Amino acid sequence: MRKEPNLTVGQWCDRWFCENQGRWSSSTVGGYRNPIYRHILPEIGGILLVELTEDTVTSFYDSLRSQGLSARSVWCVHLLLRRCMDEAARDQRIPYNPVRLCQEPQAEAYQTTPLRLGQLQRYLDAAEQLGVLPLIYTGLSSGLRQCELITLSWADFHIRCRYILKGQRLLTLNSSAEHLLEQIPGTSCYVFLNPKTGAPYRLHEFYYLHKRILKQAGLPWVAFRNLQRQCMEVEI
Repeated sequence: MRKEPNLTVGQWCDRWFCENQGRWSSSTVGGYRNPIYRHILPEIGGILLVELTEDTVTSFYDSLRSQGLSARSVWCVHLLLRRCMDEAARDQRIPYNPVRLCQEPQAEAYQTTPLRLGQLQRYLDAAEQLGVLPLIYTGLSSGLRQCELITLSWADFHIRCRYILKGQRLLTLNSSAEHLLEQIPGTSCYVFLNPKTGAPYRLHEFYYLHKRILKQAGLPWVAFRNLQRQCMEVEI
């Protein structure tokens, strides 16, 4: 094992993120930054890397749940922490990865019952009332993953030609999405900004925005990705 006895979990995760972010897409960088700097570092970042235990990790997950983090978000944090610690073990900084000894948190089961067309319209109406229809409609009609949607830049697509290029995927826009996007002022390199922060939405912020829209529309819970799948089938 390399001699760095005082290296903490936070220092290792920060180093791992900074050294590797140049190899990742912007959406991946955004998806990793939040769990590391919002949850992992504040909660267990001060623990020595060699002293991280299965019990500590389990208590960390319990703490996240008590703070109101969704089951899926805790699961995402677990996957990222496990990957970071796999790298630490591979680099011989720890003898084994204690995260792999923990019972994997389970993401919540999502309702799969499709919404009726009238309910879909209520959802879109609620999104419009909240001032986020361009964001929501683009996400539902384009096939973008949530992490891609919230980090979408103007350089990723051409509105007039109605296409979005994300990595190796070429996605198309319909005329309604084109019309909504043309109304957004291009004052930032990012298309969609959270008005509260002036920065792109984080995954947990988008999750709660979706919940707020459902609540305002008086609709039952349905995962955004399931709603997206349904909307693309009926071509909203």
